[in-house]
Amino acid sequence: MSADAFHKQDVDAKIAGWLAAVARVSPEGFTPVERFDDVPAQARAESFYWCDSIFRDELNPHGEAVKARHAFHAATDDTPDLLRHEYAAGGLGLTVIEGRNFILVQVDRASLDILSLCGPDRAAAVRRVAEALFNTGVESSAVGIPVTSGPAACPDAAGTQELEEGTVFSSNPAVDPDLLTCWKDRTECGVQGGRLYFLCYKKSSQRVGFANAWQWFDDRRAGVG
Repeated sequence: MSADAFHKQDVDAKIAGWLAAVARVSPEGFTPVERFDDVPAQARAESFYWCDSIFRDELNPHGEAVKARHAFHAATDDTPDLLRHEYAAGGLGLTVIEGRNFILVQVDRASLDILSLCGPDRAAAVRRVAEALFNTGVESSAVGIPVTSGPAACPDAAGTQELEEGTVFSSNPAVDPDLLTCWKDRTECGVQGGRLYFLCYKKSSQRVGFANAWQWFDDRRAGVG
């Protein structure tokens, strides 16, 4: 196996592992909170930071006008610490799941049944949702990162025409997620359970690799958050 093929396999396994971990948590496995201030402190602060960076203001789950419902899931043996935001904005029903290392945006089928579309219509729908969701004002500070056309988090049109259940397309497959200096440099797009989703990496130039996803709520466990 070539180095490139091995690397792709490793990235695919990471993405599949995150998606599987989220899927293992039932809706009842999340604890609703009346106020987002009731979420563990470190996760709360990081959620504000990353959501402000990634989302347009009008679709940010922390936006005052959005009125999102928030919940958290404390890690178990086979599931990491997670946050959940459920809301409707911009004509889309959205569920945003945050882990320590990623943000997963799931689009409700009632607002967009992506698999009912075909060819150019499917690609156009993906592009339209990406343009509505993501903050295009963020600039990468990376040097030598291949530049992709189109909105952030949007794979090429040819790829998204072929989106099917279980498929995943990257906006920039040449870039190693472990070495990202900006979330915008690489995102994933796919379909799971019939729902279109986007996956964004919580990465900045200050950190190589990813943090322990089971220790995100450790301040709460230690009684300090």
